[in-house]
Amino acid sequence: MRAVLRDRGFRLIYLGMAVSLLGDASLLLIPAILAKRLTGSNGAAGLTLFFFTLPLCLSPLFGHVIDRVDRRRFLIAACLLSAAALTPLTAVSGGDTLWLLYPVSAAMGCSYAAVSGALSGLLKSVLPEELLAEANGALQTTRQGLRLVGPLLGVAVYTSSGIGAVVLLDAATFVIAAAAFAALPKPSPVPVAPCGRWREEFSAGARHLAADPFLRRAAGAFCLMFTLAGATESLIFAVIDHGLGRAPEFTALTSTAMGMGAVIGGLCGATVITRRGELFAIGTGIALYGAAVLLWAVPAEPAVLGAMTMAGAGLTLAGVARMTLVQRRSPGHLVGRVSTAFEAMAGAAQLLSLVAGAALVSLVDYRLLLAVVGLTICCAAAHALRGRTMAEHPRPG
Repeated sequence: MRAVLRDRGFRLIYLGMAVSLLGDASLLLIPAILAKRLTGSNGAAGLTLFFFTLPLCLSPLFGHVIDRVDRRRFLIAACLLSAAALTPLTAVSGGDTLWLLYPVSAAMGCSYAAVSGALSGLLKSVLPEELLAEANGALQTTRQGLRLVGPLLGVAVYTSSGIGAVVLLDAATFVIAAAAFAALPKPSPVPVAPCGRWREEFSAGARHLAADPFLRRAAGAFCLMFTLAGATESLIFAVIDHGLGRAPEFTALTSTAMGMGAVIGGLCGATVITRRGELFAIGTGIALYGAAVLLWAVPAEPAVLGAMTMAGAGLTLAGVARMTLVQRRSPGHLVGRVSTAFEAMAGAAQLLSLVAGAALVSLVDYRLLLAVVGLTICCAAAHALRGRTMAEHPRPG
């Protein structure tokens, strides 16, 4: 990590992402906790995550813009708009204003899709290829590692000062992030391909994914994983409620445990990728996540918290490898669209499972659902690992 931190451009990117991620981590659980508090429904809590995921299905629209504009300016605008979009959350006070949780969750999802896609393209233009895995590992370690303090901070601020204080904290971090991106030196312009027909431009990222065997296998593994993995957003509330007999605020501790694992996964990501390749790292990370979901069925706090640590390590390792693979195997003028196409494909699968999970968690024993979800995720890991012997050389461009 020392090598990449010597780059001034990356340090500013890191600063911008770190402060905005602290605010996001503080706010991430609040809509779900509010929904649970106001309705008593695990499904209502999980539904906030459904609306957060919904914009990911439209992320290729962001990708098309990202590949056509200055990515630094795009990030500045996205951060400032994100800060403004959080303000309606302060009006949620009872059942009659519960609906506001869902458009705010959708706005948070739009922010995630836009910022993630722009950041992937910006890193490719700022850093040499040999530092990409290290940079992605540093960012993912920070992103997930903030689960160590973010959720606890958010719940503490919410409990002591109310929802308005949490929103103010997150909005302030977005403004600071915009300032950090504004201080970036203007990167070298990325060659832009001539505009073609709208449909061709919109589908360019997906067509590149389908044509590249490495990206295609990785996308298949992530899509299979998320076919049922989205159900865990509702299942974790059932685990906490029925399995452990704890209040919804216990999600702050499970998220903290997940952050501890994420630190491990992020720190190990670059090493695993360098030695074994991106597909191996993706398969190993998904396998750890699948095993963790199976362990959630154990009705003991140490087992659940340990499983959350394993889940954080696995998801972060797989995420670092996915971002690195997309950057290395996509030309500069397509990386935004390829990144957002990947997000859209995985997001669509996750969206369906979020809906199914929110409905089924009240009808089917959560332990049975955990078994089905965990085994499906393990199958996704096997799909990625079957491609680990492929010669993983970056695509030119």
